[in-house]
Amino acid sequence: MNIKQLSLAAAVSALTFTTATNAVLGPIPIYLNTEYRIDVPVIGSIASTLSFDAEDIKATGAGTFLDFLGTVPSVGLFNAQGNVPAIFMRGGHSNHTLFIIDGVKVNGADSINGAIEHGLKNISLNDIEKIEIIKGSGSVLYGSAAIAGVISITTKKGADGKRVTVSAKFGTNNSKTYALSASNGDKDGFVRFTHNKYTTDGINARTIDTDGEKDGISNHSTQIKIGDKNFDISYLETKNTTEYDDTTGGYTWGGIYIPLDVDTNKQHEVESTKITINANKEFSATWNAKLTLARIETNDTLSEDYISTTITILNDIEVDDALVNIGLSKVEDKRLNTGNSLSSNDLFVNWQKNIGSIDINTGARYIKHSKFGNETIYNLGAAKYLDNGIKLTGTYGTAFLAPTLKQINAPESWGGPNLNLKPETSKNIELGLEKSHDWGVSVIKLFKTKSKNQIAYVYSPTAYINNDTYLAKGVELSVNANIAGYDINLDHTYSKTSVNDSDTQPDRHPKNITNLTASKQYGKFNSRAQVIKKSSSIDQGFEFNGYTLINLSTNYAFNDNAKVSFGIKNATDKNYTISSAGADTSGFESKGLYLQPGRTFELGLEYKF
Repeated sequence: MNIKQLSLAAAVSALTFTTATNAVLGPIPIYLNTEYRIDVPVIGSIASTLSFDAEDIKATGAGTFLDFLGTVPSVGLFNAQGNVPAIFMRGGHSNHTLFIIDGVKVNGADSINGAIEHGLKNISLNDIEKIEIIKGSGSVLYGSAAIAGVISITTKKGADGKRVTVSAKFGTNNSKTYALSASNGDKDGFVRFTHNKYTTDGINARTIDTDGEKDGISNHSTQIKIGDKNFDISYLETKNTTEYDDTTGGYTWGGIYIPLDVDTNKQHEVESTKITINANKEFSATWNAKLTLARIETNDTLSEDYISTTITILNDIEVDDALVNIGLSKVEDKRLNTGNSLSSNDLFVNWQKNIGSIDINTGARYIKHSKFGNETIYNLGAAKYLDNGIKLTGTYGTAFLAPTLKQINAPESWGGPNLNLKPETSKNIELGLEKSHDWGVSVIKLFKTKSKNQIAYVYSPTAYINNDTYLAKGVELSVNANIAGYDINLDHTYSKTSVNDSDTQPDRHPKNITNLTASKQYGKFNSRAQVIKKSSSIDQGFEFNGYTLINLSTNYAFNDNAKVSFGIKNATDKNYTISSAGADTSGFESKGLYLQPGRTFELGLEYKF
């Protein structure tokens, strides 16, 4: 496929923040053309951010990207076996978190609500150079959907000589993970090939299924990337197959839903291809420009087929010890079977500067949408450094989220079209206090997001609608320390969410999430223990009890080339459920609940040539 076949569209702009948990307090560093980022500056002092490199990811013992997200409880992962995965960051809805890979938005145009959904299953861990999780509104810099946060992923380049890495993991429920990566080159030219495959027999995911059959998963992805320091092109192909159970109809008798039939061994297949072209030019020591072109085609057996195309032009300009980011972007989503399309043309500018003990970041984005007209959003953030290692932070931002093609033109099975859906707008505020200690860092953040015309899906009557208001507010506490050689991370998130000023917490939103992680290097062993506690939650009117999970992992490095790993998830074999399959509050027990896996083991091997 040539460049002419790539329709104009817009990847969201990318400003990458680095306030990782072990960040050092200090004024914002401003520089250009950061390797393995998105060629934009770093504001490490203002945003609430978690940062993970490839070694951090390996240390978690995760075998898949969803496994990794499960080790970061504050992102609010919902991953019921046999259901669609989702992210509920800071009490936001699942379509309030934007996913970006190498500067390109990958939230699914084919998804139920505009969230990434099945795309979470096809992100390959061994191809990731860096993950940055930015909490809070990021729509000015990243574009639509970045209301609650952004998860930005940067993939590896083949710029470190000739190397081949193979790895395999085997575990409970006949789970198998195979990964191969091969690269060669340097900054003047490189090529990198990766292939990943994950399969599992799964578990019997629905309590309604009395046949005892298991619901398996099969994911695979293949990518090739070629380029140099100024240009690269990549092609990615993914396929996800998920087995699931469904009911084919029923009736209500005496307030109890009676299914007529249970349809087991159904399969949901999602295939996608992605082509990305990046070109950057350093015009001077103070001006760097980058062009990104991308095309994503998605084929879904349970949905329509879509093509998303993007183009972004981003300029980073240093002016009087400040950095200005100016960009243009266009994004278009097209529904192939009908030809319907939506597009957005954006102009954005951002300015950041350090003035004495104060860091400042401000910007605005002008949006011209093909259906919903014009909108301007903006942000303002600042950090103030006090004595004794204390830092105060504050941010305020607005955001805009347009309904997707699927939401506007929903099929009859989803309630039919709703051409009167309105775009969602939000206001976000965050206040923070950070203290640097001899042993580490402690942080407290207060946040509040209020949306108007929140886009939602309801079951009675079945339809896409606009809620008047959606409010998420809460507090995040974190302590990161090194004590006696142990790296210890303790964080707690409390979020209270309401729709239309109701006192009822929305579906799948536990109010409290607590995480305690301790890791230590013992010679060639690197061991890690994690305790995750989540409070009770509601799903479609049914209350699920809270639960506590204990995950253990360790790896042993024989030498620089060979490593073996072992992990145990849900070590206490906790029996718990987190989701229902009912469409009315009277029929949950008979329609079934989604079970979660019990204790699982995994053994892995990795070798570098």
